[in-house]
Amino acid sequence: MSPAVMARFDEGFFTSRDGLRLYWMSEQPEQPRAHVVFVHGYGDHTGRYRPTFDALTAQGFAVHGLDYRGHGRADGRRGHCDTWPDYLDDLSAFWERVRHTTAGGKLFVLAHSHGALMSVHLRARGGLDGLSGMVLSSPYFKLALSPPRVKLLAARVLAKVIPWAPIPTELTPEQLSRDEAVQREARQDPLYNRIATPGWFIESTQAQEKVLALAPSLQLPLFLFTGAEDGVAKVESGRAFFDAVGSRDKVYKSYPGMRHEPLNELGKEQVFRDVSNWISEHL
Repeated sequence: MSPAVMARFDEGFFTSRDGLRLYWMSEQPEQPRAHVVFVHGYGDHTGRYRPTFDALTAQGFAVHGLDYRGHGRADGRRGHCDTWPDYLDDLSAFWERVRHTTAGGKLFVLAHSHGALMSVHLRARGGLDGLSGMVLSSPYFKLALSPPRVKLLAARVLAKVIPWAPIPTELTPEQLSRDEAVQREARQDPLYNRIATPGWFIESTQAQEKVLALAPSLQLPLFLFTGAEDGVAKVESGRAFFDAVGSRDKVYKSYPGMRHEPLNELGKEQVFRDVSNWISEHL
């Protein structure tokens, strides 16, 4: 962080509509130019993105992040949701909390992967009131590699019987980033979740199937970026969504060599600059 910018770090918990404790953290300069709500990916947690928070705060932006249910320091079964709207309710509650506790200024979303899928759905159903623009990182609109048909059938059966059953994912730290330090930290991080559940898989897949149809309804500024070598989220699905977005104020960028987490990649400083510049252009 630039020494010229003094920032205050805060963290805590708030209660979801159904009684779960959800974790939040924020980093704010004394006089924020704007506020950014960060939404992490699946199995992920906000704490992994402190460099992103630091970089944006150094440019004068306040950044607020949420660990939604089943992730990070939040309550809930790891990697599970009973229904897709549960995630949207968590994000909506946090958004309103930020909106009502900040002293004006523009509000933006910076959402990664599964968080991007959540943010698009919430916005499309009328949420994120007061949103000035969306920044979507490697949106999880479709898996890069479709699971074998037998696994899909098994997931559908299990989702009806034991939807919360923990199943190890095949995701590896090497798929996230080329940065060996990031890979090592992901392996050692007790808050980084390595399981999924049949219930979550069915709910998220159904949400993905609807996302392209939601694109024309997005009529606000958009910056969507991906890692060109993303082996987790299908890059072509992100591009198809971008092309279908109704807004004319939209920017797409693919970072050569980067994998699923451009914000945690080698060369992430360029990504930080691009995000900061884009937000600055929309103040």
